[in-house]
Amino acid sequence: MATELHETIFMAKQERHKNLFLNYKNLNIFPVELLKDEGLQFLERLYMKRNSLTTLPDNLAQKLPNLIELYLHSNNIVIIPEAIGNLARLQSLDLSNNALQFLCPEIGRLRSLRHLRLSNNQLKCLPPVPTVGYKVMFGKLATDS
Repeated sequence: MATELHETIFMAKQERHKNLFLNYKNLNIFPVELLKDEGLQFLERLYMKRNSLTTLPDNLAQKLPNLIELYLHSNNIVIIPEAIGNLARLQSLDLSNNALQFLCPEIGRLRSLRHLRLSNNQLKCLPPVPTVGYKVMFGKLATDS
């Protein structure tokens, strides 16, 4: 599996893919290969659903600045780094079916964001986020009955 993952990332860098599918790869940590060098600066869509990720790297926005869509649903993500707010081009963020209890206020800096999916987490409260122009889907908060 590790060799297949390395090959997939290597090919994406070499061929300058705009989409990268890393769904169902049993990943426990975010692959460091995605953040090495400058090879994935052009990446626009990253699909990492149904893994076992618990967090994201702090330098995600720095290394993948052109992300438009980020699909992280059905992982075990507990915390989102503050640097998420630096993904200036991000339009769609799917964090549904994780273990989030809180969202950092920096998520409100995502001015291009149009779709934010937060359903099936343990969110206790939401930070102030702009509501004009995009759709937030989160279902009930953990404090709701």
